[in-house]
Amino acid sequence: MRAAYIGFILLLFCACTEEEESIAIVAKVSDSYLTLEELEKSIPNELAAEDSVEMANNIIQNWMNRELMYSKALYNLRTEETDIESQVEKYRKELFIFEYEKEVINQKLDTVISEEEIKTFYGENQDIFQLNDYILKVRYMKLLPNSPDQEKVSDWMKSSDPETQDQLLDYCHKYAVSCYNDSNWVYFNELLRELPIEVYNKGSFLRTGKFVKFNDAGHTYFLYIIDIQSKNTLSPLDLEKKRIRNLILNRRKIELLNTITRRLYRDAIRSGKAQKYDEPQIKE
Repeated sequence: MRAAYIGFILLLFCACTEEEESIAIVAKVSDSYLTLEELEKSIPNELAAEDSVEMANNIIQNWMNRELMYSKALYNLRTEETDIESQVEKYRKELFIFEYEKEVINQKLDTVISEEEIKTFYGENQDIFQLNDYILKVRYMKLLPNSPDQEKVSDWMKSSDPETQDQLLDYCHKYAVSCYNDSNWVYFNELLRELPIEVYNKGSFLRTGKFVKFNDAGHTYFLYIIDIQSKNTLSPLDLEKKRIRNLILNRRKIELLNTITRRLYRDAIRSGKAQKYDEPQIKE
């Protein structure tokens, strides 16, 4: 497919300069050229021939439009050109620094975080782990109206028997549209997005051991509240572990990059590659 479109494009657009006889081009604007190689890289191999031709034409047209707009911008913005070039150079440097830092982090960052480190971080930074919403441990299930054995779900929800909970989990996997089990904390606002109800007073609605069942036009909902933790209290460690890992990794990244920066500066000063003057100097 691709070979067919390439032949077609070559017949329509291919041209070569005397200095660059081996380079096939498909479009030209002033001294800028779009090569066939660049065009090929922009077109997926799996496209049908007719789709490839259409896409090629669009790419060529867009390239020419942008080159023409760029030429017009250069002509009309001569007075601002120095500032633009300065911004481009600044962005270029930042892009190189970003890619280098990313490579350094990939190669040298220690990503192993022990449980002890997580507990220590949690203990030393409890002020940042205050809850701004109720969190719950619940058994929750959303079912289609024709799901079987729904009368058993209510009993399974309320039971503390491990075998019964295995039955509930198996039922959830087979029939539930969505469900939560009581192994993880869930934010109450997140749970409310699943429920077709309005709760105007969270404090009065939430009660340990509460069971509710209700319906809307297309589903049946079961909710059993196992445990509750109020907002403005310390968030439990097991809810915050992922966040703590990210915070520790981010701190390590900053420390690693700061260490490399200090080392680069020290070595450059010692070797004379970099200098800082007490008084302004005339550039030679």
